[in-house]
Amino acid sequence: MSQSDSSHSTPPPSESDSAVADRAPALRFPPMPDPNESGLQLHFPGQNASADHFDEPHKKKTKMKHRPTGTKWIWTGLAINTGEGSKKERGSDPELPLPPADCPCSTQSDQVLNSTEGLCDDDATIPLELPAASCSVMSLQATDSSQVTPPDDIPSPPSKFSDKLNSNYIPSHPEISEIKKYVSTVNGRLLEYDKEIASLEAALEELNSKRSRLQDVRDAHHALTSPLRRLPPELLQIIFVWCLPQQRNAVMHASEAPVLLGRVCSEWRRISLNTPEVWSSLHIVPPNVNYSNPASSMVRYQRKRELLEMWFSRSGACPLAISMVWFSGDSEEEVKLCGSLLEVLVPFSRKWKVLDFQVPLKMFKPFQGLTMKDVPLLEGMSLMDNRTPFDVDITDRWPESLSFAENCTSLRHFTLTFFSGGIRLPSIPWSQLSTVYLESNIAFFFTDSRDMLSTLANCSNLRSCTLKFPLSHTATLPAFEKLDDPITLPQLQILCVDGDQHLQNTFHMSNTLVNICAPKLRILEILGRTGRPEGCTAPDPLIAIRTMLQRSKCPLEKLNMESLTLLPDELIPCLILMPDLQELVVHNYAVRMFVTPPEEETVAENDEIAENRILKALTISSKNGVVVNVSGGETARIVGKSEVTLEDGQIGDNAEAGTYLLPAVDLQLAPLCPKLQRLDFTLCDASQTIMCNFIASRWNDVPEGVSRFKSIKCNFTSFEDESAKARMNKFRAEGLDVSISYQVPISDDVNPSPWTGLDGPNA
Repeated sequence: MSQSDSSHSTPPPSESDSAVADRAPALRFPPMPDPNESGLQLHFPGQNASADHFDEPHKKKTKMKHRPTGTKWIWTGLAINTGEGSKKERGSDPELPLPPADCPCSTQSDQVLNSTEGLCDDDATIPLELPAASCSVMSLQATDSSQVTPPDDIPSPPSKFSDKLNSNYIPSHPEISEIKKYVSTVNGRLLEYDKEIASLEAALEELNSKRSRLQDVRDAHHALTSPLRRLPPELLQIIFVWCLPQQRNAVMHASEAPVLLGRVCSEWRRISLNTPEVWSSLHIVPPNVNYSNPASSMVRYQRKRELLEMWFSRSGACPLAISMVWFSGDSEEEVKLCGSLLEVLVPFSRKWKVLDFQVPLKMFKPFQGLTMKDVPLLEGMSLMDNRTPFDVDITDRWPESLSFAENCTSLRHFTLTFFSGGIRLPSIPWSQLSTVYLESNIAFFFTDSRDMLSTLANCSNLRSCTLKFPLSHTATLPAFEKLDDPITLPQLQILCVDGDQHLQNTFHMSNTLVNICAPKLRILEILGRTGRPEGCTAPDPLIAIRTMLQRSKCPLEKLNMESLTLLPDELIPCLILMPDLQELVVHNYAVRMFVTPPEEETVAENDEIAENRILKALTISSKNGVVVNVSGGETARIVGKSEVTLEDGQIGDNAEAGTYLLPAVDLQLAPLCPKLQRLDFTLCDASQTIMCNFIASRWNDVPEGVSRFKSIKCNFTSFEDESAKARMNKFRAEGLDVSISYQVPISDDVNPSPWTGLDGPNA
């Protein structure tokens, strides 16, 4: 057929043509591709297309030899089968869609199919005339229909194993040989990939190296333009001072200021050496002692002495803050080694501002002879002796080597920790002190509680007071005697009382709390040691706390209670007296060690749990109030105007604010602790549902006059409840700071774990 004829309708085939057409292969058309894509691409294995195949720019004319029977021509889904049984008319198969009628290929392909020209013997050629750029098709190549080439250039695997992969099939010996042969082929290909990857990685490494060198050159030049180079030395000195640690003294190490500052450049070293403020604090750590021969350590201590002298000589006239810790023993040789370092400090005593020593008292012999005139700037003194053995002679008097602290005119902060006994305190100016910290484990620093209170009464400027009473039963202390001798500390803002509330001696914490009046108290910490045992006759600290709050009428903002027995009937009245409370911390270490399975707990038992009653009392009700059970004869504080009527007529309608004596009734009061914003409840035995209700009442739709919650931290002694978990997650998603953990209690299940007594990950 000529090229010009291809544009006209093909005449009906003649009889001879029909006979020949029966031998023509049937062409199966897939859906036609987008005509806007690339043109037809024909690929013939082993054959290159020549210029003779192209007659016009918009057409391709290709002659192909007729392939043997069984050969399949693949042309983007267009299969031309030349085997027997392929005489199927185009369009007779409903699964093979026709090309679109408006496609340029449609007419011309019909011409090709209806034409019998060239369809004859096996040696004849099959002319295909298709547009060059009207439709997009992929390569046309002849392949054996029994082989399938996998994508990505992967060697073709044996097809008979395709359905046996990832199964328990056991191949025969011939099959194993075939599989190994294929695996060897794949390994060869992998080796080629590895070589190519190694080559690319080497090239990448070389590029990174070049980039790094170039960046170093860039950074070196860019550093010349740094504004820091143009800062005057006076500003650098101020910056250097702020480089010092803010919560502790500086250390003698190259990783921190001021030593680090002198290692940057010569200019910074010159400036730092001429800045006395950066050398005005130091924490001294003595060298290790050779215990087998302590005298041999003198060389290291001599070097340390030289460094200390050099350090303090750079401080100029600046007041000094010095701290020192001693971890060695207290033998005669070790006392000499420690003394060799303390001797360096004596010439600088007139510049001492803060001294913090964790050193046995016997080590201070180099300070002997110093008086208060030698320490005119001393404001803070902290001593800790955890080495000296209990000795009656030592506890009777204040060491002469520390007599300079007596009547020190500038002393403001005094801290003394003496674990081995109760050394008697010096005659320090108590009226000047703003901070007092006293701790002892065996005896205390006063003869009895009355002596302690009379001494504290002199602290008219005291702002922070910490009293950690003896925890041991071994000391001979006066028996408990209830005191009623209140003292007033007008400036006290922080009070911490720590001790075993079950030791019935004169220093029981209730004697301290019940006799203190602190109208400016903001933070109160009561740290017990154990829960209240059965049969204990010692006063409960909560009663003393309530008495102190009633007497002080203070704006308490934080209450921290640890290991106190939670008695709702005592704690809730205390909370009524804390309208300004913002943070409540309860660490309840006296919880049940064994739990009853949840399904066996009753509602009544749940309501009797102390934590549940406390949380319910703190929960804001819909009426913007809470119901508090007040026992007969107790006092309650009416906040603002309250419309309550009692049967005995003690309080009438519209009662004025004040404190009243009430019978045992349920009284509607204002919300407990309306300013509460933070709660930390560790080892909480409460119901998770009640906890969620409490949080929701102070988080969602908070009534006027009630502060919205900011953070909740809780550690439950139970397993996690899914519904409570969902509610907690909702609070967290809405912006509340929520931290919930679970301290799973010991179960009283009669069947122990099968791994009990074994070592290992499952034990």
